[in-house]
Amino acid sequence: MTDRSVPRGIDWGHIALLVILAGIAIWYLHDTWSASSRVRNLILVLPASILALGLAAGIAGGVIIRGLQGRADPAVEGAESATTSVRERIYPLILMAIFALYILSLPVTGFDVGSVLFIMIALLADGERRPVFLIVYPVVFAAICTLLFGWLLPYPMTTLIL
Repeated sequence: MTDRSVPRGIDWGHIALLVILAGIAIWYLHDTWSASSRVRNLILVLPASILALGLAAGIAGGVIIRGLQGRADPAVEGAESATTSVRERIYPLILMAIFALYILSLPVTGFDVGSVLFIMIALLADGERRPVFLIVYPVVFAAICTLLFGWLLPYPMTTLIL
């Protein structure tokens, strides 16, 4: 049984990192806006900045709330973290390798087919095994992204099907 009466305290390291990332997002948006306030210049930067700031605020709120709540016994937490599997430790490396292969294969596979393959392989690596979800989700998501990027971007993309 864990004792939740031990105060956790706010993780100021995470908060500092979030403030730095939010500051970078604000600086980049300001720099882009000052260069040109035309819609064509802000079409990707403004929504991405708003999303980044919203996510940073949400994560900061979660860190603060968790910090104000109690925390489990440090000995129990240490035992739980020591039992992480090897798969959990190398999973980020696997995803980075899959993403690198995706980027390198784009000139050959095109954005549409490459995106379908990347999403499908990433879902398999994450443990997804439902065939309908492994086929339908990547195809629909890649088709929507390819069509939207083709409409938004002023230069042509390499595609095989769309």
